[in-house]
Formats: sequence, structure tokens, C-alpha cells
Amino acid sequence: MQLFIHAANILFLASYLVRDILKLRVLSLVAGFFLLAFYCLGREIVWAAVGWNVLFSAINGYQIHRLLMERRPVRLRDEEHKLRELAFRALSPREFQKLLTTGSFCDADPETTIVEPGSSLDSLMVIVSGRVEVRTDDGKVASLGDGQFVGEMSFLTGKPPAVRVVAAEATRYVRLAVGELRKLLERDAELRAAIQAILGADLARKLRHTAR
Repeated sequence: MQLFIHAANILFLASYLVRDILKLRVLSLVAGFFLLAFYCLGREIVWAAVGWNVLFSAINGYQIHRLLMERRPVRLRDEEHKLRELAFRALSPREFQKLLTTGSFCDADPETTIVEPGSSLDSLMVIVSGRVEVRTDDGKVASLGDGQFVGEMSFLTGKPPAVRVVAAEATRYVRLAVGELRKLLERDAELRAAIQAILGADLARKLRHTAR
């Protein structure tokens, strides 16, 4: 009988030494089973201890299942993989997949207006393939291509766009719904920091290009 309690405590000790949360939970779950054996096989069953260990084991089992689901390999479609390489390389495949849940792929024919000046912009857009032109009343301001963002200033500042964005050719892009994206970033601080860094780098490249 004493073997069970010693085995449980050795496993608990080992769980405190590992850094990986999945390994910690697996070791704790197995240790809990040894404790259950100790409590159930004794001369008198300690029902309170058995009940609490069953509860702890159930919680650990659920968390292990959740961690295993989160660590499954991520499979991206060809155009999703292309977009990640173009604009979101700083994100892990799983983070990128999570980001895509807030948006959808869209197509624009030549001369289709994607952004109207002064209107509320409900999407942050990223070009997958094609080209768009950023225009003011005076004419063309800039040309944006694969992997570049559209509407990032409005997303960051919350202000309506001051320019018109028009597809210069057949263009494939992703629309990330601003409302859903903000909710996602509020829940995930690491992803929020990564997206802010990506948008900051994109803005810096545009400013350098404009300054030339």
C-alpha cells in the first residue's frame, strides 16, 4: 500500500520539475491514479479524498485533451500558406489559422472600389495577389501589391479612411472583420502584440517608399 503513495509523490515531484505544461498534467494525472489506488485499497476507503481526486483527475484529463487538440499539426491551403509567407510570417501556423477565422477571401475586378473615403471601414484587408491603387482627389497616391495591407490606418486609429482604394487589376485579398479581429486580439495578448508589430512594419515600409 505504501508503494502507491510513494509512487504518487515521486510523480508529483517530477511534474514540478518539467517545464512543458502537457507533461506536467500527464504526470499529475498518473500520480492521481496512484493516490486513488492508495485511498481505495486501504482498510477503510477515504471517500472525501477519493471524490476530490476523481474531480482533479477529470479536470486534468479535460485539459490534456484540450492541449492535444491545440497541438495538432496545422494544415494550410495553398493560398493560405502563400498569404502567411507574404504578410504573417511572424505568426505561427496555428496563430495564423486563428486569425483567418475572423475573415474571408474575396475577389475584386479591375476598377472596383475597395475603400471609400470618409466611410466607416469595417475590415482590415491584405492583398494575396493583384494590385490596388490608393487615390485622393488629386489622383493616384500609391500602388499596393501582394502581402500589403489596406485600411491599417483606420484599424489602428479608428478614424474613417481619407483616400479611395481601387483595384488596378484582378485582385484577390482577405477581409478581416474589424469587430471580430478586435475581440480576438483582446483575448490573446501575444497575438495582439504580433499583429501590431506586423502592421507597424508595413506602415514603416510605406512611409519609406513615399519619402523617396
